Amino acid sequence: MKLTRRRVLSAALGLTVVGSGVALASPPSGIVSTNPVATKADLNRPVNLRSDGIRFNTKGPTDVGFQTVTFDPGGRTGWHHHPGVVIVTVQSGAVTIVDSDCHARTYGPNERRGSAFTESGNEPMEVRNLSGAPATVQAVLIAPDAEPPVFRIEDDVVPCP
Repeated sequence: MKLTRRRVLSAALGLTVVGSGVALASPPSGIVSTNPVATKADLNRPVNLRSDGIRFNTKGPTDVGFQTVTFDPGGRTGWHHHPGVVIVTVQSGAVTIVDSDCHARTYGPNERRGSAFTESGNEPMEVRNLSGAPATVQAVLIAPDAEPPVFRIEDDVVPCP
């Protein structure tokens, strides 16, 4: 895998960022992250699954991480993006995804959009808890194989309200 300079920097901090919520360009605030799997799980072969209208396809080995993030009211992740795909479920409360065009979408058990969302692509985004109550999310991170693993890439702040 060819690594860009930014990715190399992120790789050096990858596990620290995922494990502790520490960031460089846009620091998170008011969140606590825990990882039930110490570093990562290796999916060392390509996968091509199709079942009940769902398709999961990888072209090579991948790193798989699991994370629980608890947001205080007003907490935020900082601006970032993920290599690969992240599937997030909102266990309690509600979180709002703000994309690089400043569009906001809220997810949670009592939200119209539902309580699950995905993250992928190279555009910066930030997850925020805009409510007055705590929120907890659980995420499965599936990223290209790298050593050390890279589950999150820091981005500069996007001036969204």
